[in-house]
This record gives sequence, structure tokens and C-alpha cells, in this order.
Amino acid sequence: MKILMVAHAFPPYVGGLSYVIENLSVNLAKRGFDVEVVTLDVNGNLPRYEEYKGVIVKRFRGYAPDGCYFAPSIECVRYLKSIGADVMHIHNVGSLLTLFTLNTIEKRNSKPKIVVTPHHHEGGSKWHTKLGWIIYKPIIRRALKKADVVHAVSNYEASLIKRDFGVEPIVISNGVSEDVFNYRWNPPKDRVVITYAGRVEKYKRVDFIVKIAHKLSKVVKEKVVIRIIGRGSYLQGVLKLAKHYSVEVEAPGFLPRNRYLEALANSTIFMNVSKQEAYSIVTAEALTIGIPSIIVKPWGLNFKGVNHAYIIDPNDMDSIMNVILKIIRLTRYHDLTWYTKSDCPTQSWSIIVNEMIKRVYTLD
Repeated sequence: MKILMVAHAFPPYVGGLSYVIENLSVNLAKRGFDVEVVTLDVNGNLPRYEEYKGVIVKRFRGYAPDGCYFAPSIECVRYLKSIGADVMHIHNVGSLLTLFTLNTIEKRNSKPKIVVTPHHHEGGSKWHTKLGWIIYKPIIRRALKKADVVHAVSNYEASLIKRDFGVEPIVISNGVSEDVFNYRWNPPKDRVVITYAGRVEKYKRVDFIVKIAHKLSKVVKEKVVIRIIGRGSYLQGVLKLAKHYSVEVEAPGFLPRNRYLEALANSTIFMNVSKQEAYSIVTAEALTIGIPSIIVKPWGLNFKGVNHAYIIDPNDMDSIMNVILKIIRLTRYHDLTWYTKSDCPTQSWSIIVNEMIKRVYTLD
């Protein structure tokens, strides 16, 4: 069976979507599937053809003004018209590549099985994309009717897809890589480290974490440090705010995989207070490691029941402060094994891909 993945992001681009496409594709290739990824290169400096861990990757020029929209080139559209596959799996309804691909398939003589994973979190994150969604939503709603299967990565995302697009999706969560299971929470004893990992965009609300750290530094004896593992258009704004509040920040950028997992594990607490997430993979990784994690409603409810996941209203600073103070007291114990042994509902990509083969990709 040939499976064609269509998504605007793939390594070396760093981000949640890129991570998902990589893990799905590589694990499918390991099982003997013929896997090809069609993706975009908005900067024009990546190889057009690459063999990546058993996966064929073909890149085409794309256009992403202000880091948004991800429209494909004419060359990309022509290629999508010509290529054959048994299953075509299209990712992210917020990308114009998805709309162009769905419209291209309709005009083909031999239609493959169409799978769409929307990665949907309500709307745009910038003023112009929020306006654009008013026009775009009914257009993509009609286009999604062409899919044979719509796949959601969480129950929360499924509820948004049903509400906004009138489609009942199959829910299979994202997985975590096997290497995550080799790490356990090991917080520092001499300071409080609040870690955020991922792209630093304004909607991620890392500035809110700075304000939390500033308030926390006034009530604890230990030094408070924010560790930002990532980069993005709002990083300088966050650093400027931290300087204003005299909050210490470690900003190493995106790290190699082993160093990233070590830095994550050696945190006091992990925080992701973004209001716009379909599913947060880094949160799943933090919880698998056993790190106490502050996440926010409504998407944070995906992790309800995990005893080290603290799901807070997005702007409830007092509740967040209380959780952090509780965790600081906890880290003063020498043996934290009892705390980190709790079951976490995350599964490896190997298990997730088996579910995708069985419930999504199987041809009728």
C-alpha cells in the first residue's frame, strides 16, 4: 500500500506538525508501507528530494506571509494531480495546502482513500488570520466533505471539528517517541525552573509565564528561572518583558533531542498556558516523564485524570501560583519515586501507528 502524506511542515522544520508527520511516516515505513511526504519549503533552501529514514520526501516552494497560510506553488499542485496513492493523508486545515489538495483530488480519475487530520484549534492566532477564518471556515467545511475519514488527535479537537465542520471524526491521540520513556523527573534542589518548550509565538502566552515567575520570586527563597526551549517571532518580546521584571531566562533555542529531554526532565515544573492547542505533544512528553505540568482549559482536559497534570483556567494566576508552591514543597523530598510512578495515558508512536493502520488506513 502506498500512503501519501501531505503537510506544510516536515523536518528539519521544528514544530508539532513536523514531529507528527515524521513519526507517522517513519513508523509506517518501518512496517513495509511505501510512504511519500509532499511538503513545502517556504525559504527555498532545502533539498527538493530526500530519502529520510525510509520515507521519500518531496519539497515544493510554498508561500507563508507572516508565517501563515502556507499556500503551495503551481508546481506542487501539478504534482499532486499526477501522483498515485492508495491512501492520501492530508494534515492541517489551517494550511491552504490542504484546501488545494482536496480540490485537486476531486478532479482526478482515480481517487485514493482520503484521510484528513485537521489539527484544528478554533481559528487563527493573528488578527488577519482571525478575520480570514470568517471567510475560510465555510469553504474548508465544504471541502472536508470530500474526505473518507476525518481523524482527530483528541476528544477536545473532535468536539471542535463536529461543531465547526459538521463531521464526526475518528479519535486517535498523537503518540510520544520511545526515547521519552527513558527519562524521569529529576528537579533541581537549589532553584525553581519553570520550563516551556515549543515555538515562541504570541498566542503561546509565554509572557504570562514571565508574569507568574515575577510574582513567584517575591514569595519563595529559591532563585526562579524560566527555561524556554525553542524559538519564534515573539521570543525577543518575552526576553524584553523578563528584563523589565528582572526575571532570569535561559533561552538555549531548539536543542538536540537528548539534550531537550534532559532539560525537560531537570525542570521543577512544565507550563503550557496557550489557549489554542488541538493536542500538545510536548505536554504529553512532560507528563510521560512525570514532570508536574500546568496546562489550561479547554484543551488541557485531554490529560484529565493524570495526577501530575494541573488543568487551570487560562488566566487564574492564583491557582497557578498555588500549584507551583505545592510542587516546590514536594521537590524538597529526596525520594520522588512515589510521585512519578503514576500511570500516564500516553502511548508510543509504534502503538498509535498500529491503531491508525487498523482504524484509518485500511482500505474497504
